[in-house]
Amino acid sequence: MQTIAELQAQMASIQKQINEQKAAGKRDALADILSKMNEFGITIHEIQRRIVPVKAKAAKTVKYRLEDKTWSGKGKKPKWVKNIEERGGRLDDYLVA
Repeated sequence: MQTIAELQAQMASIQKQINEQKAAGKRDALADILSKMNEFGITIHEIQRRIVPVKAKAAKTVKYRLEDKTWSGKGKKPKWVKNIEERGGRLDDYLVA
């Protein structure tokens, strides 16, 4: 019967072989991918768009309006809102019904 130390050494050797096989497989796969990309004119950008699809931005709900300027009430206050507040105006006067 093998000792624990011998089994651990054997396990470490096998793990090293597994890691080497994975690395070789990865190199081969990358070479194949690059070859196909060149063959078909595929760009990195096209691949990224397939992996991480561009999400459409959700339309923000307008809470406040001054002529053509709007603000959802979330995030950093726009300059026109700050101006109203600095002059002592009430933001509630600009609420969208």
